[in-house]
Amino acid sequence: MYDVRQLATAMLTIAFTALLLITGEWFVEYRLQHEATTPTVVVATLPP
Repeated sequence: MYDVRQLATAMLTIAFTALLLITGEWFVEYRLQHEATTPTVVVATLPP
């Protein structure tokens, strides 16, 4: 019975990791397509 629980846990871990990889790829692709703007650099200065 212990082996079945261990196998189920391993399968859930693999499925969860695959889900994160797929959704992460989708998120990156969406960001590259819809928000591909040049990043701006803002420099903070203190008054004299």
